[in-house]
Amino acid sequence: KQWYQRRVRGFLSQLLIMKCVLIVLLVAVAVVEGCNHTFMKNGAICYSGNNCAFGCHNGNCWSQCDAVCCLTTDCLDGDLSCTSGCALPEWCWVVGNSYDSRATCKTNDECGPDNFIKFPYKYSCSGACSV
Repeated sequence: KQWYQRRVRGFLSQLLIMKCVLIVLLVAVAVVEGCNHTFMKNGAICYSGNNCAFGCHNGNCWSQCDAVCCLTTDCLDGDLSCTSGCALPEWCWVVGNSYDSRATCKTNDECGPDNFIKFPYKYSCSGACSV
């Protein structure tokens, strides 16, 4: 009988430890905010204002965006913002100040949403968000 009680207590202790570890991991994942790692490892800049990575590629500004990820989160409010939990590297070309063309650039720094000279109206995609 004592052997059985020790085994049950040991099992319950291990179960409690696993629950605690799981809770800590879930909290850590929920707290982590930031841009998609795929973009960041390729030298992009992360803008904390909307959780989107951005950069300059072949002379045009691009931004991380959400399309498929919007199926599981509420990100269809019209603003260019990115969910921190999206694993897909979705992106789009960014509209320039003429509102009908891509924003041109030479460096990644020029392409951020806080560049009000290049983006005086709204920071948005010039077309569809794609992978």
